[in-house]
This record gives sequence, C-alpha cells and structure tokens, in this order.
Amino acid sequence: MNYLKLSLLSILIIPAMVFAHGPARQKALVTLEIHASPAEVWAIVSDFCSIAEWNSMVKTCSATQGSEKGSIRTIEYGTGEKVSEKLFKNDPENMKMLYAMEQLEKGRIMKGLPIATLSTTISITPADNGASSLVQMKGAFYRAFPGPTPPEDQTDAAAIAAVTTLYQNGLKGIKLAAGGK
Repeated sequence: MNYLKLSLLSILIIPAMVFAHGPARQKALVTLEIHASPAEVWAIVSDFCSIAEWNSMVKTCSATQGSEKGSIRTIEYGTGEKVSEKLFKNDPENMKMLYAMEQLEKGRIMKGLPIATLSTTISITPADNGASSLVQMKGAFYRAFPGPTPPEDQTDAAAIAAVTTLYQNGLKGIKLAAGGK
C-alpha cells in the first residue's frame, strides 16, 4: 500500500517540479580582433564609465568610485532604461574587467534588453605578436520573463540576441575608438 501511495505521489510531484523551474542561465560570447596594441585597447575600456564613449547603446554613465573594485555605475541606455552595475574586477595586468548588473526590481523588463541579470567579462589578449588585440566580451544572464512560456520578445533566444547585440555594439565602438582598424 505504501508503495502505491509513493508511486502516485511521485507521478504528481515530479511534473510539478519540472514545470516549477525558472528560466535557464544563458551565455553570450563576442570576440573581435582590433588592430591596436593591447595597451591601447585597455586604455579605452579600463575606465569603468568609458562605456558611454564606446558603446552606442549607452547614453550616459556615472560611477560611485570611478574604476575601483566595488564601484557602482549607473548607465542609461538609449531607450531611457537605467541600470546599475557593480565592478568586481579591474585587472590592468591581465587586461580583464568583470562587472555585473545589480538586481532589477521584481517584474521589471527593460525595453530592448529582456534580461533579469547580466555579468560581463571584458578581456584583451595580444594577437599578431602584440600588434593587434583580441577583445572578448562574454556574459552570463537570465531572461527577465520568469514563466515557462514567455512572449516572443522575451524568450531565451531574444535575450541572447539582445546581449549579443549589446556586446557587438561595444566591440565596434572600441574598434572605432582605437582608430577603426
């Protein structure tokens, strides 16, 4: 009898647990070779608020502690959306920066960027014997829509496309700032 109860309970609970799961973590990775030395490229991106200068999607930026670890920057996108990001690592020796978006208010979905969280790493490595740089932006994030059947503009694919576009715009801007090479 206990075996029958356990079997029935399993049949009811397991599907509920599967559907109770929220969105899966997604990733985006964009790399671009820029014909400028790693030091020149690092000089462009190492200021935590320089993002407003090299990413055309970002309208304004202000930071609480400049480019120091723990600094919080507030950026405003061209859509008018504002978001805060915290700097976790700014490593000039390894030319790497790591920052993450602060938690959005529950239920908030940003125009053009349907994500709830985003952590980003920018890294610069030498290419072509140091004459060029490989600049990589990679991120991990969750889509904003919490349910199992999001609207078409808030799916995992839409979130991946939006973050990829954000990174592509950033890398194109970095390339322009480095002389367009």
